[in-house]
Amino acid sequence: MKLQQLRYFEATCRLGSISRAAESLHVSQPSVSMAIRDLEREFGVSLIARRYQGFSLTEEGAILREMAESLLRHADHVSNRMQALGRQRRPVRLGVPPMIGTTLLPALYRQLASRYPDLLLATEELGTKTLIRDLRENVLDVAFVSHHAPLPPEFDAVPVTDMEIVWCALPGHPLAGQDRISIPQLEDEPLVFFQSNFSLRERVIQQFEDAGVTPHILHATEQLSTVQSLIRSGTATGFLLRPLAATMPDLAVLSLEPQVFVHVSLVWRRSQKPFRDMSRLIELCRQVPVL
Repeated sequence: MKLQQLRYFEATCRLGSISRAAESLHVSQPSVSMAIRDLEREFGVSLIARRYQGFSLTEEGAILREMAESLLRHADHVSNRMQALGRQRRPVRLGVPPMIGTTLLPALYRQLASRYPDLLLATEELGTKTLIRDLRENVLDVAFVSHHAPLPPEFDAVPVTDMEIVWCALPGHPLAGQDRISIPQLEDEPLVFFQSNFSLRERVIQQFEDAGVTPHILHATEQLSTVQSLIRSGTATGFLLRPLAATMPDLAVLSLEPQVFVHVSLVWRRSQKPFRDMSRLIELCRQVPVL
């Protein structure tokens, strides 16, 4: 098994197409197909079920995809770390949830450019559960984590901000003319949700459980662009954080009744001794509101 084979397989899974994976990787389509076949021969399993149009992952393929994603992230971090050591610099390995990153990272980079222009960041956009796991496994140094419950005691944290969860739909939606919306009103509403490793999903699911309502989840995804596309097409409605929803004037944005928030904190392992640039990033978040 080679890392290149895993990269070809992971890209195929992520993009849903061998041809798109080949285009993204700037290699030939047969090269990608051969890499997947070589993996199947080496492991003695089928990874994808080939169809007339496209493919689907087998059970073994889904397991390999999950492990390959983790292994490739580790390999990339090793490469980045060693290259940084070669330059006598170490980047701060920072994780951030995609939705929070869209509003938080631009402000953070502006402040870093003003205060610490020599500080290097190596960023990863991942769901909260994956960020917590990567902090525990020392894949990340720090992470912006969204949460609604106290963090595990193994972590230190700096509170950064609170963000409101809002319901979003097209302006012409029958429920969009209200000031606020309650969970029972959404009982039969087709919804697009983030997948289970995102804390926003957990927070929203808890609201449905508290209201005794089962959500009609039309589609679950880890891609913010898919959530936006399904809402904007009128196929579904969904939940976003208000700072992001505020950048979409084409949507109707309603607070929940009662309002629901998530906390955003900069988090790191309590047992880790911060190095210089990591300490500078932590102090920046202590002293200056990032948002």
